[in-house]
Amino acid sequence: MTKIFIYFALLFSISTQSLAGEYEEWLKTQNQTLGQFRKSLDDDFTDMLKKDWESYKTSFTVNPFKEPKPKELPRIKKEILPPQEIVDKSPIIKIKKFQEQSVPDQTISEKQIDNKIEKETIDTKLKFVSINFYAQKLTFRVDKNFEFNLQTINNDELSKSWKSLSKLDIKPFIDDLLVSKNKLNLNDWAMYSLLNMISKELYKDENKSNIFNWFILTKMGFDTKIGYFKNNTYLMSTVKQLIYQMSFFTMSGKKYYVLNTDIKRKPITQIYTYDSIYPNANNKMSFDINSKAINISTNQEVKKLKFKVNNKEFKVEALYSKDLIDFYKTFPQAEYQLYFNAQESRLVSNSLLISLKPIVDGKSEIEATNILLRFVQTAFVYKTDEEQFGYEKVFFPEETLFYPYSDCEDRSIMFSYLVKNLVGLDVVGIRFEDHLATAVAFSSKIDGDNFVFNGKRYTIADPTYINANAGMTMPQYANKTFEVVK
Repeated sequence: MTKIFIYFALLFSISTQSLAGEYEEWLKTQNQTLGQFRKSLDDDFTDMLKKDWESYKTSFTVNPFKEPKPKELPRIKKEILPPQEIVDKSPIIKIKKFQEQSVPDQTISEKQIDNKIEKETIDTKLKFVSINFYAQKLTFRVDKNFEFNLQTINNDELSKSWKSLSKLDIKPFIDDLLVSKNKLNLNDWAMYSLLNMISKELYKDENKSNIFNWFILTKMGFDTKIGYFKNNTYLMSTVKQLIYQMSFFTMSGKKYYVLNTDIKRKPITQIYTYDSIYPNANNKMSFDINSKAINISTNQEVKKLKFKVNNKEFKVEALYSKDLIDFYKTFPQAEYQLYFNAQESRLVSNSLLISLKPIVDGKSEIEATNILLRFVQTAFVYKTDEEQFGYEKVFFPEETLFYPYSDCEDRSIMFSYLVKNLVGLDVVGIRFEDHLATAVAFSSKIDGDNFVFNGKRYTIADPTYINANAGMTMPQYANKTFEVVK
């Protein structure tokens, strides 16, 4: 019986080895076929790029407000307490104990790279490139033959550039880029910023850097294009959100934005580009930060704030990441939904929310909301973006903590973040022609200005109207029409 078992085991082993050999041979054939298919796609795309490109006129939208924001704000001289019967009917909030979230280690070493290529292959075909991405040292594998010739800027030269880059082994590089993206919770804009840093380290030339970024993002499935005007190249992409302060043009009903991490972006008037799309490169770039907070939390700093409620002074402290502030400087202004829905950093959650919790815990919804209104109204100094920066800039809550001044939309976004996380109520933005405020969906009826939206009753709460309670609208906006920011 034992001999029979050994016989069949040996026969199975031989069969398995034979099957394994056949599978490896099949896999090799499939990879060759796939490689030939990709080469065919790149050859066709290269030929397409040689054809005549068209000129497009670009547009540049500065900000969403039709009128300049007010420089002087109204103030209610003496605080008014809400009627006791309203307070009594307002549910008491009970904030669960905040679990401090640890900020994970952000360093990514060569050992952490998912390296499926043998070391001998790395030594002969690839090289390691390291950069500092907002104090994070990151390492990437790049094909040693990454360099390409660029004599001048025209469609023929750009076609040659694509052909040269298509011969590279880019899979290890893209794998490493995705490792960093997932490790640091980078959205598409942050990943592009990282890619841009790497390409500038590789090429030291703006045009070559843009061409490399175009090639990599296209290969990753993004709907990107390269364009040029005179001696400059421009990288463009479709974007999920509405973006301001970036030049764009429309092709086949789609907006292509000129990507640029420079803080002060200058409008571009004209651009030459092609109208085709690389096969399966249909994805729009997303600026959303609504699933996970971007994990750049080194270089921590503290902000001390104080405010009064009914002549009683409170002091709070908040931590923020200076590196994250530096990243947000590159962030072009997007539609307000993005800021209202963004996941704030763990530093702010671990500090500001915990610091405010004992002040509002155990209060009614209306009392807690008015306390948070007073905090945002009086703990920060008002100044318009035009006065502070010379251009429109919307803040994430972390930025409101960092900068010396903030204006209406910054306070509205901060207030919305606090109410949602501390009081647990739904908040929407309300946008006038030159002002942004908020409205809160209370569980009970609240006196004052309110409206119904999507079946819910919302009460006006203006974080910029100093000493105003929920239900009070700035006098100059009474009976004015507004748009709801969901």
